[in-house]
Amino acid sequence: EVPLTGMIDIESERARLTRETEKVRKEIDGLERKLGNRKFVERAPSAVVEENRQRLADYKAKEAKLSEGLQRIR
Repeated sequence: EVPLTGMIDIESERARLTRETEKVRKEIDGLERKLGNRKFVERAPSAVVEENRQRLADYKAKEAKLSEGLQRIR
């Protein structure tokens, strides 16, 4: 591990990661609601549904990376 003391402002980085995590969680919540709506899934073109599923997977991966980053600086 590389010591980060003095290299970055830990409080600022923690705040940035927290804000970014909140934004990502809002996106995840919205996509999960949309994909949980049976009418949307049934009526939307399959390409649109698949795009939303991919976006959800991408946001979940991003959330995991942000969470990992927060854990490292705590």
